[in-house]
Amino acid sequence: MVITVGDSRIGKSTVIKLLIEIYQLRGKKIKVYDHDNRDRLLAYKELAVIERIDFFNKGTDRIFDDLVADDVDIILVDMPGQYIDKICQYIVQSELLEALVEYEWKLTFIQPISHRVDCIDYLNQIIQTTTNNANYVVVKNYHFAPEFREYESKIRKNLLMIGGTEIELAALHRNHYQAMEKTGKPYSQVCQNFSIILFWRSFIFQWIKNFRNSVINNNLAIKYLGLD
Repeated sequence: MVITVGDSRIGKSTVIKLLIEIYQLRGKKIKVYDHDNRDRLLAYKELAVIERIDFFNKGTDRIFDDLVADDVDIILVDMPGQYIDKICQYIVQSELLEALVEYEWKLTFIQPISHRVDCIDYLNQIIQTTTNNANYVVVKNYHFAPEFREYESKIRKNLLMIGGTEIELAALHRNHYQAMEKTGKPYSQVCQNFSIILFWRSFIFQWIKNFRNSVINNNLAIKYLGLD
């Protein structure tokens, strides 16, 4: 089970989309639960089973049903932003960690970060809640800043000590990103979309490639994200 966490507008949905395509390339059978009501994953309906879910109301039992399903390799969960207290409360009250152990599933939290302090506080609280019962993958999102001083000085050392790892999401020009999103297609298909000029598509292609390489060239990320 891979759970994306982090502040709002930090790149969670972008990371999910990129991961869905990697899972598809690897032949993984995935199930995606999306808390967002803006249909940001609509373009990926043909690549994965995607269901909307509200983590703050009843109905999350569907996730537990998938733990015993034979047709699911990866459960990908997009948690809402700005609700870290409620998310940690959900994890504890639902006994999610205990259920995963019982059914022999592994849990990974993947969190994009920027230069903001809020990202560090968010990650700290997740780690304090789940400790060594989960794996942690930090995504350095260079869209927001060329460096991550708060992360480097306050939490990186501890994260690596408990076995966490890092991958990178390169910066993509805002115009290129918006053009890509407007197509309503999976990112990899945008590279063959002639409505976007070739020069922009080449940058998008390289951006996707860089993210995939960051994952595939990291043995811990491969393991934690269920790609081994």
